[in-house]
Amino acid sequence: MVSRILRFLLLAFPLVFLFPSTVFANTCNNFLTYDCAHATPNIVHVGGGVASGQSVGVLLTSNVFNISTSNGTGGSDVIVIAAFLNSAPTGSLNGISFTSLSSFPEGSATNAIVSSLQGLGLCSTTCNLSFGSVDLHSALASNGSLTVTAGSVPVGTTFYGMVVGQNGQIQFITPNSEAAILAKGTRQVVPEPGSLTLMGTGLAGLAELIRRKAGPA
Repeated sequence: MVSRILRFLLLAFPLVFLFPSTVFANTCNNFLTYDCAHATPNIVHVGGGVASGQSVGVLLTSNVFNISTSNGTGGSDVIVIAAFLNSAPTGSLNGISFTSLSSFPEGSATNAIVSSLQGLGLCSTTCNLSFGSVDLHSALASNGSLTVTAGSVPVGTTFYGMVVGQNGQIQFITPNSEAAILAKGTRQVVPEPGSLTLMGTGLAGLAELIRRKAGPA
């Protein structure tokens, strides 16, 4: 089961960002372990910021943001995946520390992230990315949103959200246009420590998380 999910993460996720958001919404059922309705749009918003004017469409001017879905569908859990600029994954979301990932599941998003960071003046020729994830262990209510507070997360970090369904499969994910970059000058208050992070480092840790939510093969 784990090897199958690893193949999904390495092969299927990079395809997501080859499509505009409206096309992605209608092709979601075609990805290996997704369980998405054909209803449009099946998109996770990372909200609470302003328009960035870049491919990564949201600029966060506060360390507090929110996760919601465009069609109001809820989920049993929310996972946030982040790309860190010129630093290792550090900091926390809602008191839960980031776990490092050996590669970015949204592989085809990296060019959009780098070009957006350059366009915002957050990096120039040196725009190295490292990757991490946080399982928020929080449900998303129907027609609701989940508030997320970043603590000690570096400027230039880019956030994408995943919403997990009752069956343990990822139902919705954030396209580049709805992802968010933490802006310069953002003051961050470190929240109280929360639960420990997933279960070790590397992409296998995220695969194991999804395997556990999905239950026996």
